[in-house]
Amino acid sequence: MQTTNELTLDTLRRLALMQHLGEDFFILNGIAYIGEEEVAKESYEAAKEDFESFEHFCNSECEEVEELEEEDYTVDYIVLTDEEADDKWEESLDNYIEECIQPEIDKLSENAGNLSYYITFDEETWKRDARMDGRGHSLSTYDGNENEETIENTTFYIYRTN
Repeated sequence: MQTTNELTLDTLRRLALMQHLGEDFFILNGIAYIGEEEVAKESYEAAKEDFESFEHFCNSECEEVEELEEEDYTVDYIVLTDEEADDKWEESLDNYIEECIQPEIDKLSENAGNLSYYITFDEETWKRDARMDGRGHSLSTYDGNENEETIENTTFYIYRTN
């Protein structure tokens, strides 16, 4: 397999998801193609006289892997770098506090009357405790798992959401 230095981060995301799903791809001179390289080589050998090279064959006969744009994968999966996953996790925890915990605390405070100033919520302690379950627990709404795939030297974390 050739180097992916010329591939964009979004193409690498697509390859990570394809690898995770067991879909075949190969990389030739900085271009990712769908399918098995050996099958493409066999097809090339059968039609060799019509093409200058295997690269020329792939450029005209093989389907390129398209970049993975956010709207393409957020329906069933999210594919993130480590830093992106940490940011998304923090956002998820903040949203949970805002949408679920804070309204309950507000209701409790309303009913507590003069004792309401005794009701406190320590967000950082709650987040620390929530983080013990790992990022997958917050980001993978389907099964709670965090999956890891590395394409060349770039590691992606994949979360199933549907």
